[in-house]
Amino acid sequence: MRKSGFFPRLALVNLLRNGRYYGPYLLSCGGTAAMFYILRYLTESDIVSSVRGGAYLQSLMYLGCIVVALFSVVLLLYANSFVMKRRQRELGLYNILGLEKRHIALLCLWETLYCALAAIAGGIAAGILFSKLTLLLLLQIARLPVEFGFEISVPAIFSAASLFAVLFALTLVCNLFRVGRARPVELLHSEAQGEREPRTRRLLVVLGLMTLGGGYFLSWKVQNPTEALVLFFLAVVLVMIGTYCLFAAGSVAVLKALRANPGYYYQTRHFTAVAGLLHRMKQNAVGLANICILSTMVLVTVSTTVSLYTGMESSLDQMFPHDVDIIQYLTDRGDEEALLTQEELIAQVERNLSAAGRKAEQIQWYTRTDTVGYYSGNTFSLNFQEGISTRLELLTAEAYGRLTGRSVTLEPDQVLVQTMNLTLPETFYIENLPFHVAGTVADFPRRNTTALVSGQSADVFLVVADESVISAIGAQSRNGLDREFRIQMDLDGTDAQKLACVDLLLNGTGGGTAFNSRQDNAANLYAMYGGFLFLGIFLGLLFLLATALIIYYKQISEGYEDQRRYTILQQVGMTDREVRSSIHSQILLVFFLPLVTAGIHTAAAYPMVSKLLALFQLTSTGHYALCTAGTFAVFCAVYALVYGLTARAYRRIVA
Repeated sequence: MRKSGFFPRLALVNLLRNGRYYGPYLLSCGGTAAMFYILRYLTESDIVSSVRGGAYLQSLMYLGCIVVALFSVVLLLYANSFVMKRRQRELGLYNILGLEKRHIALLCLWETLYCALAAIAGGIAAGILFSKLTLLLLLQIARLPVEFGFEISVPAIFSAASLFAVLFALTLVCNLFRVGRARPVELLHSEAQGEREPRTRRLLVVLGLMTLGGGYFLSWKVQNPTEALVLFFLAVVLVMIGTYCLFAAGSVAVLKALRANPGYYYQTRHFTAVAGLLHRMKQNAVGLANICILSTMVLVTVSTTVSLYTGMESSLDQMFPHDVDIIQYLTDRGDEEALLTQEELIAQVERNLSAAGRKAEQIQWYTRTDTVGYYSGNTFSLNFQEGISTRLELLTAEAYGRLTGRSVTLEPDQVLVQTMNLTLPETFYIENLPFHVAGTVADFPRRNTTALVSGQSADVFLVVADESVISAIGAQSRNGLDREFRIQMDLDGTDAQKLACVDLLLNGTGGGTAFNSRQDNAANLYAMYGGFLFLGIFLGLLFLLATALIIYYKQISEGYEDQRRYTILQQVGMTDREVRSSIHSQILLVFFLPLVTAGIHTAAAYPMVSKLLALFQLTSTGHYALCTAGTFAVFCAVYALVYGLTARAYRRIVA
């Protein structure tokens, strides 16, 4: 054998001999590379860009590329760190037998080249193989027409290969740095080094409780979607800090409390498990916290995207309660003469509807007035931005009666009210004008409920006596009022037929007129929400892959560290049955603690996430709760499967 082929062959032999470590490592790297290629392919696909709503989808896929790229850095560095830690004794032995550090560095270089070649080539090949299936799934979810054909994206191949080449180069640098600093004797005896019993760090426990409690408090205190959007990332950071602190220090305190309980501790199956975990909890804590946070990410990501997608029809009902909403903007600044009168506009729309071959199953019209007020004390200010930002919508009693069939009579200073996120006293003011609440209504005609998205914290709907009251309110505002005349219709026919005629409805209606179509917007929203669901499931699978990898490596690490302990215990009289019982107790204690904590985190995030979903017009908290419960049940089943498979690897090592 020539000397030039010695290190490449030795590197290949090492990878095959350590397949228990490198197998999951390469599978996770290849799987992540395949996911990145598929998302990058979707951002470049001509098929996606050619369909309606494709711009939404490609924007979301590009965002997914960024998330996968950042997550790949963490995943590869973690997996590489574990593999190299398990091989320290082997590398130390090479050094003792005469290989210099430069030789070991050359060996690491060849091993990294083999791993990079296998992971990148395999990942891209798998990505190409499944890209068409993924594209069809995306189009089906988004309710877009299926396009046939097969594409291989060269930019996606280049991006995936470049990204993972850089990541493997980074792992090589870390390995060379580790080998360069280590002493041969330390490497040789690294696995025999035990840990002292950790001290209960009360300050860290207090910090963990405070940060975790702070994150939970922010979730429960938010009152509106805008506030939830501002505070969401702060709450996430606080919960992550609290999770790491409590797993690092709180788990030690829990184990010591279990040890102090004679009824629990002095049982064969609990004694060895608690004692062994207590001495290794410092290294266990970070891994358990990572599992907990990744599990929470899976639960929140999948449950929210499933909620959005399955609640689409409810969102459409709120945003677009009618098939067609024709709007004539009345500027209230003296140029209404250029517009058709309301009677002329109604007549023109009816003629256009008849020409399009459609009939109106329901038609209604009214003039609506909007403005923004800032509520403080008992007064809405229309000119100064101090107080609660509130959208005020005004409708005359005559229009309200015609739309709802309820005839009402009001004095000039009386109003009927309906409010969202605000409670009004019996008497309140709009600037200097006093108004008395004569009653409440629950059927104020809605155009949509998107006001909270644009920054308003509350909505107030007012039925006033007549147009003179609206004029008096407009006189109080420096900028006047926003007024619009609306014609709302529900049409006969299929969705395709309704969509085909909407453009014809504006013929001859003059300037200042626009329309909203439920069917037209539904296509865009299904593309957007379908993209959210696809990306949520995709990222959920990525987080689940990382969770399974961490659990597997943790089981392997625990198995090798417990192997010697259980051998000694068997030598002093512990039976095989008692050993299996102790193993079972330890595994349950360690690996189901993150699952329970992730469930608690998800429940605590429920109020804030439900407010965020309101930004997308999903206001049914019961629907979100049902989706979350279903997601958690499925995740528990998958988690238990991963636990069962990895526990077998642990038992084979220990037994």
